[in-house]
Amino acid sequence: MKELLARYKYRGDERLRTVLGQMLVHSYHLLHKDRETFPSESDSAKEFITFVPVSERRMIERGFNQAEQMAVELGQRIGIPVIPLLKRSKHTDKQSFKKRSERLDDLEHVFEVNDSIHEYLGKSSATSFVIYIVDDVYTTGSTMNQCAKVLREYISAEVFGLTWAR
Repeated sequence: MKELLARYKYRGDERLRTVLGQMLVHSYHLLHKDRETFPSESDSAKEFITFVPVSERRMIERGFNQAEQMAVELGQRIGIPVIPLLKRSKHTDKQSFKKRSERLDDLEHVFEVNDSIHEYLGKSSATSFVIYIVDDVYTTGSTMNQCAKVLREYISAEVFGLTWAR
């Protein structure tokens, strides 16, 4: 899995997004199976997929956002719209080189809601939302937790993380 992710993320083999996106479909179905066991108010909620944003520096470095590409692949396969609900307000060093405590501290106030969030959510007549945040790897959960926290502060939503690897 490390080699596959390195080929995709760091060596730019973007053809792998279709494989990784298909694998996320499995994660989505597993999550839904678990949610059926514990039904909630969100059964009539509007569903969206979003993704962990990368900094401008990282985008220039890589040329693409792997989480965004994976989210788009997932959305196309399961028929849920993908919208950029988040933006990264500051650059951070690569999380993979940091200890758990450094990751937690480093990601405070890094994410914000996207300025165009009103355009996306205002079009929906739903009063509650289910949002799936896509990222490539779940390590400590600090990235997902910070993204979910920002979204929940802004809108009433159940937020779930979907990642390709842990």
